[in-house]
Amino acid sequence: MAETTGVSRDQPTETRVLHVDDDPAIVDLTAAFLTRFDDSFSVYTSTDAEAALERIEGEQIDCVVSDYEMPKMDGLELLERVREFDPDVPFILFTGRGSEEIASKAISAGVTDYLQKETGTEQYTVLANRIENAVEQTRSQRALAESEKRLSRLFDQSPLGMIEYDETFTVVRVNHAATEITGYDAEELVGGTWLPIVPEELHRHVAEVERQLLADRGGYQSVNELVRKDGERRLCAWHNRVVTDGDGEIITIFSQFEDITEERRQREALEQTNILRSTLFETLPVGVLAEDSDRNVLRINDRLLELFDISADLDDVIGSDCEAFAEEISTLFENPAGFVSRIEKLIDSREAVWNDELVLADGRAFERNYRPIELPDGPGHLWVYYDITERKRREQRLEALNETARELMTAESCTEVADIGVDAAETVLELDANVINFYEEGTGLVPVAYSETATELVGELPAFSTGEGIAWRVYEQGTPQSVEDVQSDPDVYNPDTNIRSELYIPLDEYGLLIAGSPTPDAFDAEDVVLGEILGINIVTALEQVQRNERIRERERELTRQNARLEEFASVVSHDLRNPLNVAEGRLELAAEECDSEQLEYVADAHDRMIELIDDLLTLARDRDTDIDPTPVSIGSFVESCWQNVETGDADLAVDVDGVISADETQLRQLLENLLRNAIEHGGGAVRVGCVPGGFYVEDDGPGIPADEREQVFEYGYSTTQGGTGFGLSIVQQCAASHGWEIRATESDSGGARFEVTGVDLAEE
Repeated sequence: MAETTGVSRDQPTETRVLHVDDDPAIVDLTAAFLTRFDDSFSVYTSTDAEAALERIEGEQIDCVVSDYEMPKMDGLELLERVREFDPDVPFILFTGRGSEEIASKAISAGVTDYLQKETGTEQYTVLANRIENAVEQTRSQRALAESEKRLSRLFDQSPLGMIEYDETFTVVRVNHAATEITGYDAEELVGGTWLPIVPEELHRHVAEVERQLLADRGGYQSVNELVRKDGERRLCAWHNRVVTDGDGEIITIFSQFEDITEERRQREALEQTNILRSTLFETLPVGVLAEDSDRNVLRINDRLLELFDISADLDDVIGSDCEAFAEEISTLFENPAGFVSRIEKLIDSREAVWNDELVLADGRAFERNYRPIELPDGPGHLWVYYDITERKRREQRLEALNETARELMTAESCTEVADIGVDAAETVLELDANVINFYEEGTGLVPVAYSETATELVGELPAFSTGEGIAWRVYEQGTPQSVEDVQSDPDVYNPDTNIRSELYIPLDEYGLLIAGSPTPDAFDAEDVVLGEILGINIVTALEQVQRNERIRERERELTRQNARLEEFASVVSHDLRNPLNVAEGRLELAAEECDSEQLEYVADAHDRMIELIDDLLTLARDRDTDIDPTPVSIGSFVESCWQNVETGDADLAVDVDGVISADETQLRQLLENLLRNAIEHGGGAVRVGCVPGGFYVEDDGPGIPADEREQVFEYGYSTTQGGTGFGLSIVQQCAASHGWEIRATESDSGGARFEVTGVDLAEE
């Protein structure tokens, strides 16, 4: 189907309208009337709903106007498709088929507005008004949301303390700076009032300020004391503001404040003597500029002129126009207009600002502090500039070291760790010529990774044998060292070297990081500290590499052990069971032919062999069996296991309930073996109860000597005549397969107690 596009004149705010109707005459007529009503309307039309969807997805559309009854897709179906990728765009149903049912469906579907087509042209005026209102409301909502987002960000990140109240002056939220100044946690202030932080003698004054703010819907500034949580009083500058909407209704109330106790003390101290103030002004290591009330230079120090490379005498600058002075300085910045406008904004606000960061076109970084000051002839301004270029450089290097640490922890070999370390020393710490030597038994400190500059300066890099050179001395001492001139050091390795100064960073027992320079005294304290940080990260990475290698070797060893155990299980299962089955059969035949008590001993021996074979197979085959945990009611499960054990005259007391997640087969083996062990070694009373993080099984027997409690879980260990010595080993294996721990200890009656912990025990 054909599409037509309405043309709109340039307006400050364009409104892009998409009209969808299967009647070409209707869309053309509607576009003509809408653009006549408001030339800020740009009307795009479509007689195909699918084509309209493509336009909505690909372009900025401020409002969609759609007919209801259209082929292939009706208006409400189009609305549903539009809402899938744009839930906010206004959608007006403009239809000739009107009914209460359609209107109800439209409202339920979430249309912005519903308008029925009528005869005459007045309907287009109504439609234009509906579009204008819907778009304006959507734009207002979006602007409000963005404004609230910016306000929240400002609130949270403000260096000033900020408290937000509702119209009853109940605290709604506080920022981090407010908690730092008041000493209270946010949870202690939110929901309360200002009473805890205001001295008692100022309660009436603050209440009056509260009344004025609510009455005037304005702002109020003051300097009052604040009471911290610990009782200390601090002097604070307060800026209170009531925020209202267009109807004058209160939206929120803000209090901004900052601790000016130290500032006030400093100012009072400075006011005591003009001589001291003048001396401090001139000797401060920061650039300082004071303006009078007419914005002329009142005082300035040499340091500020040095910071901005200004060649002028102080006497010539004092009294000059500060606006012209700012224009001159602004040429050093990539955005001169931004530098000047920022100064004007700070002056207009009359609010102190700390650590306002500036970056010059040549890459230098400054911080600026601004303070409004009160002078005898009116308000003045105090500016303080700090050169923070080196500090920013250190911060960037530290950040890069953190990135290096993350990269090091991904290394899979010691050689890869060394390569990353050398690259970081060169690119991050600017140690162009550096090498990492690893210690090798019988050889010494051997170079394993190095920068290209190192080989250019030294040639073939040496290995240091035991006791050889400064390198070995530092390696043995284990302390970082910067050597100003290696040629004057008695332990110099090569007196003819081109290297004049060196930096040594020990890597624990692994080796040494060495950096060199052809310039004497090339390394400072910062190089030592950052080098040591890099060294610590390298050592940590090396430890992880070796730890991972040990884990992999252990896994390989376990694989080999499991293979041997599987082979052993096969032998036990086939090569021992078959002859044992034959022996049992022959024994049965012999018992039929003769009656001898000796045959009973043979039968007992067969039973003993079967028990040993079963336990051996359990140990060999269950060690790597995957568990299938299910919820198990532990109390009833214990009683079920008791029924499977030959209990004799023994009694069971179950003092545990709840649900655990466990493999029923392995849990049954664990409990039955523990119960059987308690019956065999106890006096007839068995108890199962709870311990923190698990359960226990205990008896009232003689117990286990303290020095044998770890041995009881070893294969073949038994204190009972005829015992296999595998029962508790199976118990330990079942516990380990669940990630549990088991230990042998003493019960309250002196018997043996086995505690299983690491178990998640939940209520039934």
